[in-house]
Amino acid sequence: MSTPSINIGGREVGEGQPVFIIAEVSANHRGDIETALSAIDAAKEAGADAVKFQHLTGTKIAADIPIDAMWNGKPIGTLSAFYKSAELPYEWTPRLVARAKEKDIMFLSTPFDHEAVDVLGEAGAPAFKVASYEMTDDILLRYIAKKGKPIILSTGMAYLEEVQHAVEVIRQEGNEQIVVLHCVSLYPPEPKDLNLKAIETMRRELSLPIGFSDHENPSSNAATLGAVALGACTIERHITDSQEGGSNDDKNSMTVAQFKHMVEEVRALSAALSGSGVKAPVVAPERAMDEISERGTRRSLYAARDLKAGEMLTEDMVITLRPMRGIEPKDMQNFLGKKILHPINARQSLTVADFPAD
Repeated sequence: MSTPSINIGGREVGEGQPVFIIAEVSANHRGDIETALSAIDAAKEAGADAVKFQHLTGTKIAADIPIDAMWNGKPIGTLSAFYKSAELPYEWTPRLVARAKEKDIMFLSTPFDHEAVDVLGEAGAPAFKVASYEMTDDILLRYIAKKGKPIILSTGMAYLEEVQHAVEVIRQEGNEQIVVLHCVSLYPPEPKDLNLKAIETMRRELSLPIGFSDHENPSSNAATLGAVALGACTIERHITDSQEGGSNDDKNSMTVAQFKHMVEEVRALSAALSGSGVKAPVVAPERAMDEISERGTRRSLYAARDLKAGEMLTEDMVITLRPMRGIEPKDMQNFLGKKILHPINARQSLTVADFPAD
């Protein structure tokens, strides 16, 4: 079943389009604008179509509640303080947007409050990303949807019914420009957790472009490639300049080299999936060799021994060898019992001309 594509910043995203690849910087700027600017350069170098940040303020995203849990080996402590370390000062926005424009890479960000939505709207961000943890916040969803820009909706932790509800909330505001990302909000998930077949389920049930926000081990591309093979039109993965950088997300992020390799593999897989689906030889006359020319290396019938003129051909007088120089093995039955017109040396190919015409 085909689904509609949407336009994000002049780029068509959806079925039949090149996979839209987003490099997620998240907290990996570590509160330093120069690191954030360098992340844009890195995303471009790695081959991403878009670089994405997170516009958040710790006190606006979380309450001052202690969390008795660990993250990357460190105690979380008060949740609002935990997110404070990931804050992106909103005044950075014009410089980030300008750098992305300079590098010819699309700028995106996830807003976590109304002010962030307004800042990104005024900065000309071509779309809004909604994080998995915010997809059930109808108030924020409606505020974003009213801006009338495309929405990329992550769906970690969600049941299908919750995804359907979020989509309906967006649509109630007259916004039909939605890409839904399958996501598993574990860092990293085990392969058995990934449930990639949910991509097919959501495409069928939502009739929307479906992508994949991948949190698998940074050294692996298995889930990303599996998602693309299942029709994911968008891939989002985290990127960092150092997995030892110390941010909330560095350890779960890909290095530039890893991200670049992932992009190369996605593009190669997309090319491999681009055929018609009709089983047929590759025809490439512009190349020195294609599968049509390679057909000549198949087997054909050869003489198993010296054959005399006048002998009647029997199966024990024939062997099959490469290359094809005469009668194909599938046609052997048509020549058994026929008289050989002239001597044929052992290991010489048998041709139609060696037998009388019907």
